[in-house]
Amino acid sequence: MGSKRKTSKTFGLGSGPAKGKRTSIRCGRPTVNFVIRRKRIKRKSLPLSLVLKRIKQTTISKKKNTKECHKFFTSELLENGLKLKIRERKMHNLSPQGYRFVNLDSLQGHVSEITMHVCLCPSAIELSSKNQSPIKLVSEERKLGLATVLCAQCEGCHKQFKFCTSPSLPESKRFDVNVRAVWGSIATGNGPSHLNEIMGTMNSPGLSSTSFSAIEQEVGEWWLAALQENMLQVGAEERRIAMENGCFHQGIPAITVITDGGWSKRTHKHSYNALGGVAIIIGQATKKLLHIGVRNKYCYVCSTAEKVNTIPTEHTCFKNWSEDSQSMEADIVLEGFKQAESKHGLRYIRVVGDGDSSVYARIREEVPGWGRYVEKEECANHTCKCFRSNLEKLVSENHLYKGRNHLTKTTRVRLVSALRSAIRMRSKDVETNHLTKPEAISQLRHDIKNSVFHVFGLHSNCSNFCKARDNVNPITQDHHVIPPDQPVEETLDIFEEQEKLWSEGSSLAAQEEARGESSIEYSNVEQYIIQDVTSILNRIAEKAHRLISNTTTNLAENWMRIRTKFDGGKIYNLCNRGSWHGRCFGGGLRMNFGPKWSPIVWEQATTTKAGKFFDEYYARHEKNLISSRKYKSKPDTQQLRWKRKMKVCKQSNSKKARQSYGTEAMDYTPDKSPSDLSNIKDKYIQTHINIGIPQMNAITNSTSQQSLSGLWHTERRKRLTASNFGPIIRRNPSLKVLNLVKNLLYSTFKGNRHTRNGLLQERTSIEEYTLKKAEQHENVTVKSTGLLIAHEHPFLAASADGIVSTASGDGLLEIKNLLHNKPVNLYQASEKSSFCLETVSGHLNLKSTHNYFYQCHGLMNICNYPWIDFVVRTLNPHQLFIQRIFRDNTLWENIMLPKLKAFYFNAILPELCSPRNGKSPGIREPGIWYIAPTQPGKKTTTGRKKKNTAKQNNDFVSEANIEPSADQTPCTRSKRGRPRLVKFLDKRIEHKWIVDNTSEWYKGTVLSVKSGRDGVKGAIYEVLYDSDDNPYEINHLCNFKSACQELHVDASTASLCKSQLGLSFQGKVWRTFLRLVKNCMLMLPLLHSANPNFGYLSRVKFGEPF
Repeated sequence: MGSKRKTSKTFGLGSGPAKGKRTSIRCGRPTVNFVIRRKRIKRKSLPLSLVLKRIKQTTISKKKNTKECHKFFTSELLENGLKLKIRERKMHNLSPQGYRFVNLDSLQGHVSEITMHVCLCPSAIELSSKNQSPIKLVSEERKLGLATVLCAQCEGCHKQFKFCTSPSLPESKRFDVNVRAVWGSIATGNGPSHLNEIMGTMNSPGLSSTSFSAIEQEVGEWWLAALQENMLQVGAEERRIAMENGCFHQGIPAITVITDGGWSKRTHKHSYNALGGVAIIIGQATKKLLHIGVRNKYCYVCSTAEKVNTIPTEHTCFKNWSEDSQSMEADIVLEGFKQAESKHGLRYIRVVGDGDSSVYARIREEVPGWGRYVEKEECANHTCKCFRSNLEKLVSENHLYKGRNHLTKTTRVRLVSALRSAIRMRSKDVETNHLTKPEAISQLRHDIKNSVFHVFGLHSNCSNFCKARDNVNPITQDHHVIPPDQPVEETLDIFEEQEKLWSEGSSLAAQEEARGESSIEYSNVEQYIIQDVTSILNRIAEKAHRLISNTTTNLAENWMRIRTKFDGGKIYNLCNRGSWHGRCFGGGLRMNFGPKWSPIVWEQATTTKAGKFFDEYYARHEKNLISSRKYKSKPDTQQLRWKRKMKVCKQSNSKKARQSYGTEAMDYTPDKSPSDLSNIKDKYIQTHINIGIPQMNAITNSTSQQSLSGLWHTERRKRLTASNFGPIIRRNPSLKVLNLVKNLLYSTFKGNRHTRNGLLQERTSIEEYTLKKAEQHENVTVKSTGLLIAHEHPFLAASADGIVSTASGDGLLEIKNLLHNKPVNLYQASEKSSFCLETVSGHLNLKSTHNYFYQCHGLMNICNYPWIDFVVRTLNPHQLFIQRIFRDNTLWENIMLPKLKAFYFNAILPELCSPRNGKSPGIREPGIWYIAPTQPGKKTTTGRKKKNTAKQNNDFVSEANIEPSADQTPCTRSKRGRPRLVKFLDKRIEHKWIVDNTSEWYKGTVLSVKSGRDGVKGAIYEVLYDSDDNPYEINHLCNFKSACQELHVDASTASLCKSQLGLSFQGKVWRTFLRLVKNCMLMLPLLHSANPNFGYLSRVKFGEPF
């Protein structure tokens, strides 16, 4: 060996062969003789892989950052007290910094020792007299996790004092502060990374993962020992209670237990592949754990050894399960049942479970002796939850179940409440001995099956606890239901979260409310709804003997919630080593010992006091829990929480929120090219629209039930139907079509009370119509029809309310059942502008501008019938109005059909074949989707861009007229002196152009402003004339109202104006006229707003421009 040189003059002894004989610089250390024995071993040839590995390790060690390292030596006496054990240690930190956790009791002892030395040391006293510090903290010798060993030195005599910041636990090598840190981390669901991040932020040393795992394993053993001891005490208490109550089975005390299981990760009802599982058995009397079992499918040490094909080192293996994760719960519960007699001297003769595992079947088959006598009690809450889930599934699969008198949210909650109330009431009858258990089971089975009729308003078969039989307590809408005046369907999808399936309908207030009278009339309910709900309730009624006890697994569910606090909410993998086991045991201690479990178990496990602040925190935590329960139980608090939850849920379910995140989130998708879109449109037309006449007839025959038929909804969505003709015909082609297209193709409207009233009263209205016609000596018969598709135009369809057959010929029938909240007759209703009828010469007629008018004409032309009877029926008061409308081919051919065709092919068809809804930039806008056809007798002036480019000495003269409207006034001065701006956008205008003494009138519509601002001088407008196919740019519409320029009119022009108006221009009126005239153009009405006596100038011809 080569020689070594001393690297420090402060610590340790010099290196070399004679260092053991040298005098120690530390007082009291004896001289020690070292005997070095070398044992030469013949080196064997090593495998190449091992040689390369050693070379790599040597290279890595050379690349390590070399920091200044100081060596020092420590000595310890061995057990016999004669020999010494010397260790060489390295120290990197000579100047301690940051924060340290220091035990105050330990600090007091170290301070006392240093103080006594300073008082007795002359050198320290001399330094103190010179106002110098006699003691200096010189180094931090060792870091032991959160504990550390510090070294202080007397600056006078250089004596060193070592002290540790934390004491060790009795009978353990662990430091108290380290164990407390790991204990608290496990209790709060954290791990080593969380702890070290906190300590690093505080500029304090942390705890290595290896040390954390070792301490965590030791804490888990302590917790298991404490829990097993406590479970034996709980078993003894359960046994005592069973003996006092006289509950025995074959001479052995028998009790009721609650079982449940869980996994180390969330399954989301589809991925049952967790590495760890846990199950518990809780005594119903004491509400504490009798048995807990933990299963683990993975061990990190064993898995690592298996990967490298080596034998694992000696370790504590936590892998105790190798089968599927679903079987863990049944195996653990079965283990607890088999140990019941030997461990507690009990038999678990009744078991309460949630019914989602094979626990009960395995107990009866595999528990020896008494297993076949075990009875199962179903959890009432789980039964109601499954019932609610089935109702939600019905509604989600068929939208016809929604709506008033159907399975609305209110109705679904009341169905669950009625089921829960029936279970509670029959259980109470058994407890109060009003009924025997067999009688109560029979009554419960009847109540479960009858609950659907009770909720829908039929109380003839209800039991005695139904309040609606005697009208004792009519229904109110105060408890967690949607009031009838609010839109039910708008909030249907707001509260569909999984947690709601537990709470809604299960409260006592909701159960008492469900016993009352319903607001639904049984006659208004569809029978197929009652049949589907009844089939679900029949399956529940078969378990009536298991539900009669009204028991729940709430205790087990509560423990599962407690355990998620220990394992960090199931988001971390804790199954590699023993962490999963220890945290499950901690959850059991929390349940059996209560909120103050931690300081109690600490004192039992470590035989040391928990400490003042440890006890104070858990005592304060227990008080906060009690106060929180009292506060949440107050009715005002519950109502406030409900209102707040309603508000938040409505905000989160708004259209803007749904488009921001979720399935309806807006996404950018490039649009199809025009050529690709054209090909897709043609393909869609050939595949879905241009079907044969036999297939059209088959659709008509298959959709006779109309809205109750799924095919009816599918086929009419592909086409424009007569009920939607009105909004399209009356629409301005220049307006955007986004909202109209979304309403036609993506409407979420599933009906309201008006539409449902129309469907319910339709058959009655047809009967009254037939009787009314019979009174008028006209015998008619009405037969139903389905969806009729136009043969010539298959993109159009219609569904009439019936086909009327008379002696003179066949026609159609369209019925409107109106529903009024107040008693209003048809004549009073016709006074409203929005009503479909109007009074003309004392008679009621259908308005020719109403949507129903275009619907009727669409029905006649699509179905090819000459007339239609339009019927309006009201009940408050009862009235029946009938008007026969005849077919108008001119209206159909010239106005309706061209506009419908243009709208379908330009707006609807692109969205049908290539949807853009929910994508950015959204549904396509076709621009001007319809242009009126050329009117006869009008000349077209194609290729000419109409701009006012008149100069002096030219022969160009123009004459214009603007049709007056209610919201448009000519350019006059207001009271404050500012001229009013005439707006032209979306207005009809009329021009007279005189070119080479040839005059011609042009009428058109102002479509848009190409440049500038509407009504401001210099604006360029895009005008589409009735006689042209393409729009033109016009730049002189605003020239007549220039208020900043004074004009001069020659005498001939003035005299011509005077002769036309019959008035003289003086003062303010003359100045107003001058502002209206510019560039040989006069816009009318001229001065009507300034003076009502002025007439309208129809034609004015000017001379040369000035």
